[in-house]
Amino acid sequence: MNKFFIEIFNRQNRSIDNESTDTVIFNEKNLKISFSQNKFCYHKPSKNNNYFILSSISSQDRKRIVKKYDFINIENSDSEILLDLYLKFGSKIFKIFGSSFFFFYFNFDKKNALIARDHIGFNSIYYTMKDDSLFISSSLNDLKKNCGKNLKINYTILKKFLNLDAFSKDQTFFEDILKLPPSNVLEYKNNSISIFNYPKFKDLTLSDSNTSQIEGLKKKLKKAIIRKEELKEDRVGFLFSGGIDSSTILSFFSKYDKEHRTLYAYAAKFNHIEDSLKKSIDESEFQSEVLNVLDVEDRSYETEKLSTISNLDFYLDLIGQPFFFPNLYLSHEAFIKAKNDGVSKVFNGCDGDTVVSHGFEYYEELFLRLKWFKLYKQIDKLSKNVNLSKRSIFKRTVLNLLFYEKKLYFSAKNKHKQILSAPIHSNSIEVESLIADYYGVEEVYPFYNIDLMNYCINVKPDLKIDKYPRYILREAIKGLVPDKIRKRTDKANLTHGIIYSFLNRDKDIIEKHLNNAHEDLKKIFDVSELKNSWNNLLNDPKKYSNFSNVPSQIFAYVVVNRWLERESLI
Repeated sequence: MNKFFIEIFNRQNRSIDNESTDTVIFNEKNLKISFSQNKFCYHKPSKNNNYFILSSISSQDRKRIVKKYDFINIENSDSEILLDLYLKFGSKIFKIFGSSFFFFYFNFDKKNALIARDHIGFNSIYYTMKDDSLFISSSLNDLKKNCGKNLKINYTILKKFLNLDAFSKDQTFFEDILKLPPSNVLEYKNNSISIFNYPKFKDLTLSDSNTSQIEGLKKKLKKAIIRKEELKEDRVGFLFSGGIDSSTILSFFSKYDKEHRTLYAYAAKFNHIEDSLKKSIDESEFQSEVLNVLDVEDRSYETEKLSTISNLDFYLDLIGQPFFFPNLYLSHEAFIKAKNDGVSKVFNGCDGDTVVSHGFEYYEELFLRLKWFKLYKQIDKLSKNVNLSKRSIFKRTVLNLLFYEKKLYFSAKNKHKQILSAPIHSNSIEVESLIADYYGVEEVYPFYNIDLMNYCINVKPDLKIDKYPRYILREAIKGLVPDKIRKRTDKANLTHGIIYSFLNRDKDIIEKHLNNAHEDLKKIFDVSELKNSWNNLLNDPKKYSNFSNVPSQIFAYVVVNRWLERESLI
């Protein structure tokens, strides 16, 4: 992870309390900063300019910038190039980046600063003001450690979390600490902070040909998966479920990797789940379709003795605040195995279905624009392949999804943009990356490549869904991903695994917290109602494995109660 801690102060000099052997410290005048060595490029003040720049950009972005702006001094560092670009064009430069990037600028003459967060939110940025100083950090824990104790808990956010409104764009669980949303810039002038955004997505003009758009998606996928950043890796890992997204990444990498690296697939097994439920959670038959064909090291693991709640203190130590990630134990185990295999890069197919889209936004657009006959024909076509009635499809894909964040979207494209702008994406990346980083593993998210995202947003809506949801992806991966996976219309129901853990591993922990609610929690949440739901779940577990938010409520409650207990001890 790209770790940094920044203090901009106007009065007394303070000491940064997070030094380590791999950290570079810069301390001059009104700026004190520490950052991970080998993760950032930096530029210190010189005779020619009085700026400090800390940056991180991909090799692809550097190449794009040098070409677009005709840089003559191509031997200059990334930070020197970005400083030159920023001084000429200001904050307009951020919209041109295509991958994860980081940019911090400090002007010693004017005592002004600026920090930009990337489009997706790969780099977390927390900040707070205290004692006439501005503190900025990639780590909530480091910010808490350096800014003293007695931080005020944000009970409004806590209450929302308990009610499963778990993600905020700019708030944290502390009133004193905020976070910069993705695709936003924080500017610090005259002791005051202003926040503004820059364009997250681009409108593109694509060929109207179906064949051309399908082939275009295939090229974008290949470019997002086969990157220069992995050229030096002789071993590469993959979080592999057997679903369309993880199978696409593994199959593309195996096909187009010219270096013939050793590939490792980390796949969860659920052989402990009873036979009547096992088919809906265990994906072994789909995993075998890929693993039996490709030259890949199978690092499958059983999950019977694993759970997130049983390891809750470990996660809270790393994350520093409540988190909503009931299945975190799955990737955690994969990172442990990756470390043992000497793998430092692991590909993650997270949110491929959201990026490419199931295409349901198109159905909603047809409905709202009163194109009902065309909608009927589309639903009729889909119903013949997904084993659902037309009535069920209409209810699930139109009526149940019509309002997003209490708004109607008459444009499928605009709704797709809004869904991809939700804070759940950056939140999930942060949580999972913290666990990976603990084991010396860096995650790679091909589907969050901004060029790929822009392409998918601009694809014709009726090409995203046709005979199948995600139609364009299924066509783009034809011949590379086995048809048994490519034509899948179901997903594993991981709630079966969570409920098994609740009953067989976490039961005592859950009941301890239900019977010993923190006093602050009682003021904002009805624990008695959740107790009743828990007892009902104990009596009929299968009832709560589908279309129930009770398991999620129980998880959120236990996380919050334990976090409050720990905060009380500080």
